[in-house]
Amino acid sequence: ALTHEAAEDILIGHRREGHPQSWMLVCGQNPAYDEFPCQYQMFYRGKARDSVWYNPVFKVLTLDGKEEWRRSDYKVRREDTPGRF
Repeated sequence: ALTHEAAEDILIGHRREGHPQSWMLVCGQNPAYDEFPCQYQMFYRGKARDSVWYNPVFKVLTLDGKEEWRRSDYKVRREDTPGRF
């Protein structure tokens, strides 16, 4: 059975210590995100017990034609069912 910890390991993928594997997930198109020329969706464990964070990083094209990177951090909240966040 899938546990919360195993589901989080899948999200974190190659960022886990001692695990060189990686993965890519493609779930379709979203016009809001398709406008970014490059983006990374990263998950990592926090310092608090059972905490996981989501760190999206996007390259944006500014109105004056410059390229800039933007990032944020969001705390991931577990739902009762493992694998649902």
